[in-house]
Amino acid sequence: MGLKQFFIQRNPFRKGTRTYSVLHLKCPQCQEADLFLTKNPYDLKLFDKMPDRCPVCNEDFVRETGFYWGAMMVSHATSTVIAVITHVIVHIFYGWAVLPNVFAFLGVFIPLIPVIFRSSRAVWINIFVKYHSRWD
Repeated sequence: MGLKQFFIQRNPFRKGTRTYSVLHLKCPQCQEADLFLTKNPYDLKLFDKMPDRCPVCNEDFVRETGFYWGAMMVSHATSTVIAVITHVIVHIFYGWAVLPNVFAFLGVFIPLIPVIFRSSRAVWINIFVKYHSRWD
């Protein structure tokens, strides 16, 4: 096996990996169909709408009532990381002042809410559904 082939097989962003499915918001089983009805996370009427089943492989996206409650924990962890990074950056420039920290966090966090929501759901469903190569 050549070096190029080795790196192609080890690429964590290639199709067939969970990273690919989460970053592209694709069905975790076939990685062909989209998880959400619209690709635009800022279409506020449809940003949270998902089909009930994958149109390509028929994977059930609504596995059970309350399935995506676990995605809230992923969202919480993501928000915490964003808050800590924002706080560290603001602290470097403004020290411990409360208002710059609050405004900076809200300025960063509010525009990212739809993106965090979608990626958290994608991470959560990828924990439970594996990619099947027969859809390659």
